[in-house]
Amino acid sequence: MNEHYVYIHLNPSTNEIFYVGKGKGHRKTNQTSRNRKWIEYVSKLSEPFKVLVLKDNLSEKKALELEKKVLNKIDFHYNDLTTNIAESEPDLDSGIFIQFAFNESNSSSNEKLQFRFEKMSDNEIIKTLLDFPNELKFSELKKEFDEIYDSFHDNYDELEEIDEDVFIDIESALDSINDLIDEYKVSDKENITEFLTDLERERFDVEFILDEKPKGKQKKFTKRIINWIDKKLNK
Repeated sequence: MNEHYVYIHLNPSTNEIFYVGKGKGHRKTNQTSRNRKWIEYVSKLSEPFKVLVLKDNLSEKKALELEKKVLNKIDFHYNDLTTNIAESEPDLDSGIFIQFAFNESNSSSNEKLQFRFEKMSDNEIIKTLLDFPNELKFSELKKEFDEIYDSFHDNYDELEEIDEDVFIDIESALDSINDLIDEYKVSDKENITEFLTDLERERFDVEFILDEKPKGKQKKFTKRIINWIDKKLNK
């Protein structure tokens, strides 16, 4: 049944988005079973947090997909610091940093933090967060690049044994290009020209790997990455 939805929690004073979630029933307003970062953020609010449903009548799979897309969009493109816990994020026992426009944690500066949605209506916020003009184009790009990315991981152990330093550089280059594609895929601007400029910078970094004189499969992989980039730049 399509009973799931994707929702966001916002700071009522600034419209900073501090949580993106998916759920059904009363989950969007429920304050139980929340992570430590969410609890700490809400405890500092002077009034109840704001709730917006971005899209409803979704299957659980579709809700999960949209939740991830919206989170990526916020993380890549906006100042909002969500309290969602990422798998790769360390859980620091010493506490977390929360951006409150009204707190005095940065007393040395008189500048007030500006949030993307501070002066926007609820409908404008929802419309912006659900706008992915580059999604189709970059989904195709992602599919192409995944062939290289997956091939690298299929040959992970063999590639690592050749030269560990070169291996790390190749892996870093692949991750960087993969993140670049993800970043532009969720942008609310049609900015393919900017993407190609950034991709060209990535090419320079990959060229440096060739200066390390990679051997065997490592050399083939490095050239494969460069050839893929060149095809995109010359289209």
